[in-house]
Amino acid sequence: MTQHPHPHTHPTTTPPAPSAGLSVLALPAWLRVAAVLPLLLLLWLAVGWADAGVLPW
Repeated sequence: MTQHPHPHTHPTTTPPAPSAGLSVLALPAWLRVAAVLPLLLLLWLAVGWADAGVLPW
């Protein structure tokens, strides 16, 4: 009886490819700041609006 090698140890199998998208941590620092800054600005404006007591409608 012949033993078949485990599929993960077969020489022709390759490890799974990484996802197509880049990790945010792989970006330069200035680009990470540029990506997060608009969200922080919106959050800051929302807090200021809520503090002012103005109704949104």
